[in-house]
Amino acid sequence: VDLCKCIGDDEAFFEELFDVLDSATKSSDSDALFVNTLYRKSMRELKKRQPSSCSSGLSNIAYSVSAVSSSSTEIAHIFCPFEPFRGLNEGKFLDVAGESPLVRNLYMLIEGFLAFQDNSNSEELLTPNMVHKIEQIRRKRRWSRIPPEFLEMWHEDDVKEANSIKENGYDLTSKEESVRRVGKIVGLDNEISKINKCKLTNFFHRPLSFAFYFKHPTMIDCNLPGKCGFLLKTTPDMKSGEPHKFKVNLCFDQEVYPEGLHIHPEFVKANKIHLVPLFEYKFEKRYCLATFTWNEFGISEVINDYEGSLLKWEVGCSYIFPDNYFKLSAFITL
Repeated sequence: VDLCKCIGDDEAFFEELFDVLDSATKSSDSDALFVNTLYRKSMRELKKRQPSSCSSGLSNIAYSVSAVSSSSTEIAHIFCPFEPFRGLNEGKFLDVAGESPLVRNLYMLIEGFLAFQDNSNSEELLTPNMVHKIEQIRRKRRWSRIPPEFLEMWHEDDVKEANSIKENGYDLTSKEESVRRVGKIVGLDNEISKINKCKLTNFFHRPLSFAFYFKHPTMIDCNLPGKCGFLLKTTPDMKSGEPHKFKVNLCFDQEVYPEGLHIHPEFVKANKIHLVPLFEYKFEKRYCLATFTWNEFGISEVINDYEGSLLKWEVGCSYIFPDNYFKLSAFITL
């Protein structure tokens, strides 16, 4: 069977075929692995047969900024509402979230499941069948796979979920579809500093800029000065005169870029960037998943205790000190 021809002639039927195979093989790890390996090989072969729509020759530092609408520059998954998913059980959550326009990528679905567990005080772990359900959702929504790095450095309470995805999610990770980059702070002198961490409280009091080095793998030759990458700008979003949330925008204006960094707008899109804070906990680094993504109300309450002021986040039981340092990690879909 020429599976690539099958995709080209009727992609919906191709996806349906593998959903049926998923259901038929979910009781056997070896069969499930075979089916997912076949799926991935078929998709890779299809990409080889299709002519590339991207060319490094299209790179142009004089890209028209006016052609990029302001809405396309905002990282849209910050502070999303979680209310539609409350009161569901684990299986129903995946059904509803898998169809919801609020969930824009695989990162959001996984983070949403963890937030759901915290909000519902559920102790049920992510089962192999649930992981296979996530695989089906990914294919149906045509989301890219996540890099293996996303499943590392989780909080100890969530490690079992990460391991379940690693062991059963044969079709969820790939080093070829997404990459991780950590931002460096751009100083007031508009120079990229060696510092790649800041305090959480800084986000709510002043604008910040983060420089990311990133060269798309299809960019073979680049003759522009400096390194390829992009700039993210954060802006406090004030409510009732108090810091409440913040916005993050991808900057396309090359004139405000620090020296030594340039962007290729045809390769970097705001909707292909997913942000996760990497906090430092007692000399260890841990992703604080869903802290930005599913925190609809931002900082909703300030609590005073013997250690000072705490910022209370409306996601599970997550309490974060305003003076905690973290690194801004960007997971970029290629």
